[in-house]
Amino acid sequence: MSLSTAMFGQTTDQSSQGGQNPPAPAPAYGGQVDLTTNPPITALDAPSLEPNIQPRSMLVGGLQGSESLDTNVNGEANTTALRSITRLLGGLTMERLWSRYNFGAAYVGGVAFYPGVSPLVRNLQSLQVQQGVAWKTGQLNIRNSFSYLPEGMFGYGAYGGATGFHLGLGALGSNNGMLPIGYGGQYGMMGATQYGTLGQMPNITNSTVVDVVQALSPRSSVTAAGSYSLVHFTDESQGLINSHIAAGQAGYNYSLTPRDEIGVAYAYRGFMFPAAVGADNVSSHIVQLLYGHRISGRMDFVIGAGPQWTQIRNPLQNSNSLSASGRFTLRYHLQRTTLALSYLGYDTSGSGFFAGAQSQIARVSLGREIARRWEALVDVGYSHNRRLQDAALGIDATSFDYWFAGAGVRRAFSRNFGVFVTYQFDRQTFNGFSCTGSSCNTSQRHVVTFGADWHFKPIRLD
Repeated sequence: MSLSTAMFGQTTDQSSQGGQNPPAPAPAYGGQVDLTTNPPITALDAPSLEPNIQPRSMLVGGLQGSESLDTNVNGEANTTALRSITRLLGGLTMERLWSRYNFGAAYVGGVAFYPGVSPLVRNLQSLQVQQGVAWKTGQLNIRNSFSYLPEGMFGYGAYGGATGFHLGLGALGSNNGMLPIGYGGQYGMMGATQYGTLGQMPNITNSTVVDVVQALSPRSSVTAAGSYSLVHFTDESQGLINSHIAAGQAGYNYSLTPRDEIGVAYAYRGFMFPAAVGADNVSSHIVQLLYGHRISGRMDFVIGAGPQWTQIRNPLQNSNSLSASGRFTLRYHLQRTTLALSYLGYDTSGSGFFAGAQSQIARVSLGREIARRWEALVDVGYSHNRRLQDAALGIDATSFDYWFAGAGVRRAFSRNFGVFVTYQFDRQTFNGFSCTGSSCNTSQRHVVTFGADWHFKPIRLD
């Protein structure tokens, strides 16, 4: 499977959100409603940029082994200690299609060995499941995303970096439209993620989402979604903040032309923290106006903005604030090149460091088939997170910035076997953090990864 299929046969990032049913040829404008190749811009789905791929019931799987040289395994400030990490991973992706129903599941799991770090062996488990049902003018999806990882999710640090994961097991993805597994932006505003990491911070993250799309006419449609998510840090000695998130979203869409669409969406997110955190629950209300422009098989562009009302619910007195929210996505597909840019600004749970944060997240990915058996990937991500309230746990800072930048290249020796090498740099800085010493509030990390992957021939299930 090509790199472009791995990146864009699925939804790409936290702005795009959610999953995508298998594409089908688009009908003439103004004719039968098409919710698969051209889903509404307020839905959790994004259109496939490879619309000519015919949907099939398939089982795909593979193995990956890699060795990483890591300069800061624990993510400590002002520290450099080179260590090697060995990862052994396996993955399966299944898609089963019926006339009205579709089922998709993607799993990646394995172990990582951290010599000189306790514990020596860490588990990595990620599973996404999606069940959909469609009718003539609408569709319903039930989705669930679960992960147990030894590090934060943004930047794929648990897998040795984003580029290494995508160039190896990331190519397992079929066309069921689920996000690349292990990624921290599942389902956009309907999910949960951590946009920063302090090295080893093992956590369990789970999101369950139900969403529906209903066409009102060939030009108009409505969408609705609801979700419940949790983030639980298993090492209580680190003092990180667990959270539960209840969210809902509704939207209306109208097609101006075959390529242009406008929409309006309302979203609610409620963040609940344990009593021991010593912080209040937070809720946010978001209204956005959206515009989308799509060229089938080549480009998908969506931009939206609007007010965000944040309420901190104190038993004695509520605190209210008004801010801006926004989203932007651009995905572009050429014959041998793929490009994805995204931005999302909204309230988040605080990534375990804060009891709620106002976050700005941006990401750029560029993939290129540089020769017949060679492909390359560049991936850069950034997040800025401002604390919404004081808490007894977490990090005593006013905000934190986290960014990663990586590049990698893969050489395929056959349809089933390939090798890759990648590099990623990570940096996290806490602002307004009282500490002593030079750069005591900043951690940096360099990771070089060498690996090999093997995939078995796809198995037809129908």
